[in-house]
Amino acid sequence: METKNPQQPDDIDLTPQIKALTIEIHESGQTFMSNIEDFIELTGGDLKLAIEDIKRVGNFLHEVIEAHPITYTLSEIMSLLELDEPTVRRLFNGVGLDFDPAVQNPEEIVTEKDVIALLADRAGSREGKLLADFLRGGGPEIIWG
Repeated sequence: METKNPQQPDDIDLTPQIKALTIEIHESGQTFMSNIEDFIELTGGDLKLAIEDIKRVGNFLHEVIEAHPITYTLSEIMSLLELDEPTVRRLFNGVGLDFDPAVQNPEEIVTEKDVIALLADRAGSREGKLLADFLRGGGPEIIWG
């Protein structure tokens, strides 16, 4: 699949640049997080000197995610939950989305916030566990109390 920038001529494929930048973002993110951990260790947890920069980065990332939310297709959620489309549409309707259960469009989009709302609604159920595992993305399961 070719990735195009709408502001570039049609004959320019930006896929290599996008892949390289993705790797750079990942590596610099890892370095940033490691530097923060080192700073915490060196200062005994006193973040006074760096807190404004950390907050600025956090605010920037929050705004980026708000402006460009993570999205999923209904077919991805259907596959994850092993449920048919009308059932998944009904589940999303139950958390405030306005889906017509009779419509068949597995490529319809839901946002991560929609999936989180469904997770909260289905907490403790098979679907809730599957959604939690999916959203956690391989991170550890943390159980409180």
